[in-house]
Amino acid sequence: MFTCPHHFSSTIMRIRLKTKIWLTVFAIVAMFSFFTLFYFPEQQEKYLLANYSNEVENLAKTVALGVRIAMTDENYEGVHEAMRFVNGDHRLKFVSLLKDTAMPNFEPQYKLLQTVPENAVADTSRYPAGSIIVKTVPFVSKAMSGGILLAFSTDDIIKSKKNIRKVSLILSGAVFIISILIGFWLSRHISVPVLALRDAAIKVGEGDLTQCVFNYSGDEIGELSKAFNKMVQDLAMAREQLKKANTNLAATNDTLKATVENLKAAQDQLIQAEKMASLGELTAGIAHEINNPINFVSANIQPLKDDLSDILKIVYAYDDRMKEKKLEAEFNGLPDIRHDHEIKMTMMEINNLLKGIEEGAMRTSEIVKGLRNFSRMDQNVFKKADINESLESTLTLLHSSYKNRIEIVKEYGDIPEILCYPGQINQVFMNILSNAIQAIPAEGTIFIKTWKEGDMVRISMKDTGTGIKDEVKKKIFDPFFTTKEVGKGTGLGLSISYGIIEKHHGDIAVFSKAGEGTEFIVSIPIQQSLSA
Repeated sequence: MFTCPHHFSSTIMRIRLKTKIWLTVFAIVAMFSFFTLFYFPEQQEKYLLANYSNEVENLAKTVALGVRIAMTDENYEGVHEAMRFVNGDHRLKFVSLLKDTAMPNFEPQYKLLQTVPENAVADTSRYPAGSIIVKTVPFVSKAMSGGILLAFSTDDIIKSKKNIRKVSLILSGAVFIISILIGFWLSRHISVPVLALRDAAIKVGEGDLTQCVFNYSGDEIGELSKAFNKMVQDLAMAREQLKKANTNLAATNDTLKATVENLKAAQDQLIQAEKMASLGELTAGIAHEINNPINFVSANIQPLKDDLSDILKIVYAYDDRMKEKKLEAEFNGLPDIRHDHEIKMTMMEINNLLKGIEEGAMRTSEIVKGLRNFSRMDQNVFKKADINESLESTLTLLHSSYKNRIEIVKEYGDIPEILCYPGQINQVFMNILSNAIQAIPAEGTIFIKTWKEGDMVRISMKDTGTGIKDEVKKKIFDPFFTTKEVGKGTGLGLSISYGIIEKHHGDIAVFSKAGEGTEFIVSIPIQQSLSA
C-alpha cells in the first residue's frame, strides 16, 4: 500500500532547519580553521624551508666557488675573504672549510682550515634538530680539495611560521565572527520565514484561513510566501463560496422540506376530505334509507292512536249499553275476563307504548336530520348556511360521546346566515367539539355561544377540561402534531380546521390555561366572494 513520505518522519531523527544552518556554518568554519591553522601553515613552512634550503645551498656554492678560485690562484687571503662573504648574514651559524680526507699529506702555508665566525664551532650535533640548515659543497683546486660546510639558522622560518599561525588564528576568529553573523542572517532570512510558513500552514490546516505570512524579500522564500498567501486567500474565497452554496442549499432544502410538508399536509387533507365526502355520501344514503321507514312510523303513530281511541270508544259504548240493559247475565264471565286482563292497565300501557314509539320516532328523525345536515352532499357548494343549525347537527351526532356526563350550555344569538361551504364548516365544529369532549375526562360542561359582531359571525366553544400548556398551544395547528396516544389521533383535525377557516377569510383564536379549560373562538365573515 502506498504511504506518503511524511509518514516516515516519526522514524527519522528530527533536525530543525535552524540547527542544520548552524551545523553547516560551523562545519565551514571548522574546515576553514583547519586549513588556516594547520594545513596552510604546514605547507607554507615546507615552502619556506625548501626555498631557504635552496638559498643556503646557493650561498654554500658561492662560497665554495670563491674558495676554489682563491685556491687556484693560491690567494689564501682570498680564501678567507670568500668565507667571510656570508659572515654579515644574521642567519649564519657557521661556515667551515673542510679538508678532503684523500689528501692526508697536504699542509697549507696558512691556517686555511678555520670556521667563520671565529668563535663558532662547526659541530652540527650541538644544535637542536630543525634549528639549522646545513649544506656541504665540495670543491677541487690545485692547492687542495675539500668542501665548504655552511649552517644557517631557521629562526626566521620558525618566526614566520608563528606569525603565519597568529595571522591564521586572527583570520579564523574573524571568519568565525563573520560566520556567526552569517548564521544569524541565514537563520533570520531562511529559518524564521520557513518556520512562520510552517506555523501558518498548521493553522490553515486546522481551519484558520485568516493567516498571512509577511515576507518582502525578493528571493524564492518571498515568492513562496506570496504563493502561500494567495493560496490561503483562494481557500478563504472557496470556503466562503462553499458556505454560501451550503446556505443556499440549506435554504433550498428547507423550502423543499416545507413544500414536501405542505404537499403531504395537502395530500392528507385531500384524503381526509375524500374520506369525509365518502362518509358524507354514505351517511346521506343511510339517512335517506332510514328516513323513509321512520317517516312511515312517525306518520302512522297518530292514525294508530286515533284508531285505538275509536276502538276503545266502541268497547266502552258496549259496556255502557250492557249495563244500561242489564245484560250482564247474558255475557256470563265477561266481567271476570276484564278483571283478569286489567283492561284499564292494558290501555294505559298501550298509550305509554305508543307515546314511547312516537318519541323514539321523533328522536330518530332528528338524528337522521342531523346526519343529513352534517353530511351535506353540497359541501363543495358555496352557499348560505345557518351556523346555529350546523352546531345542532354536530351535537346530535356527538350525543353518544357526551350524554350523561357533559352538560351542553347553549347561547345561540340571532345571527344571519353566512356564505360558506357548509360541509367544511360542519367539519370544523366536529373537530373542535370532539376535542372539547375528549378534554373532559369525567363530568364537565361545554359552553357554546354565537353572536354577530360587525360583519363577522363569532362562535365560542368553551370547555371545562384539562386545558392546554403554553408550549403545546403554539403547535396545535401544526400538521401531524398531536398529544394523543399513538393510533388515537392523526394530528390533522385542528390543522384542517385552521385551513378551512383561513380559506373562508376567517380566524380561530385559542384561549387556554393548564387545568382551567380551553376556549376556541371561530370568526367567519358574513359576506365574502366565491373565491373563498
